[in-house]
Amino acid sequence: MIELIDKISALIKNNRTFCLVTVVETRGTTPRKAGAKAIVLEDGTAFGTIGGGSIESYAINHALEVLKNKKPDLNVYELDQLEDQMSCGGAMTLFYEPFYPQRHLTIFGGGHVGRALSHAARVAGWKVTVVDHRPEVLNREFFPDEVELISQAYSSYIESNSFDETDWIVIVTPQHQYDEDVLRNMLPHRVAYMGMMGSITKVSEIRTSLLNKGIKAHELTHVHAPIGLNIGTETPGEIAISIVAEMQAVLHRLDTIKSCKIM
Repeated sequence: MIELIDKISALIKNNRTFCLVTVVETRGTTPRKAGAKAIVLEDGTAFGTIGGGSIESYAINHALEVLKNKKPDLNVYELDQLEDQMSCGGAMTLFYEPFYPQRHLTIFGGGHVGRALSHAARVAGWKVTVVDHRPEVLNREFFPDEVELISQAYSSYIESNSFDETDWIVIVTPQHQYDEDVLRNMLPHRVAYMGMMGSITKVSEIRTSLLNKGIKAHELTHVHAPIGLNIGTETPGEIAISIVAEMQAVLHRLDTIKSCKIM
C-alpha cells in the first residue's frame, strides 16, 4: 500500500492524469477485499491490483471512460455475470476517482480586474500566475500570497513558456494593442480556455484586425470574447466572478448562454 501511495504522490507532483480505482465493498468470495486499490493511467497502464482476471480488465476499461468523462463513478460487479465469468462468484463495488493536473490560470494584466480575478480563481481551485510589463502594478499586497507575479513583456513571456490543455488564459491588459498581441501569440496554443475582456466594439475591432493580418476565422471560434457570463457585471469583482463562472462551466462542459460572443 505504501508503494501505491508513493506512486500517487509522484504522479500528482509530475502533473500526470490517472484514475484511482478502490474496492469499497465486497460480498461473498472475491479476489480482493475492501480497501484494495489500483492506479490506471491514460494509456491503460495499471499499478496495483483490485483482483486480476476479468474484473481487472473491466476496471481498467471503465477507468479510461471515467478519465474521458471527467466524473467519478461507482459500479457494482457480479463476478459470475462478467463476460469471462469468475468462479469465485461474489460481488465487488468499485469507486473510480479521476485525477488531473492542477489547472493553471495565466492572467495577462495585473490591473483591477486581474487582481480581483486572481483572488476569485484561487478560491475556485486554480493555480494562478499574473503577468504584467508594469512592475509597479504587481504590488504583492493586492494579490493572494500563492499567486505568482511576473513582470515581463507579454510576448516575451509567451515565447519563453509552453502551454497545453492544463492552461487557462485570461487577457485583461491595460491597452487594446496589448490584448491583440497576446491573443495573436496565444492562438497557436491549444489551451483549456482562452478569454479576452472588452466591449463588443473592441472585440469586433480586434477580430477584424486579426483577420486582416492573416488569422483564419476558425482559429478564433474557441476564444471567449467578450469574456465572462452575462450576469450584469460592472465592478472588477463582479467581472471576476463572471469570468470564473464561465471557466467553471467550461471545466464541467456545461452549456451556457451568452448575450454575445464576437469571436
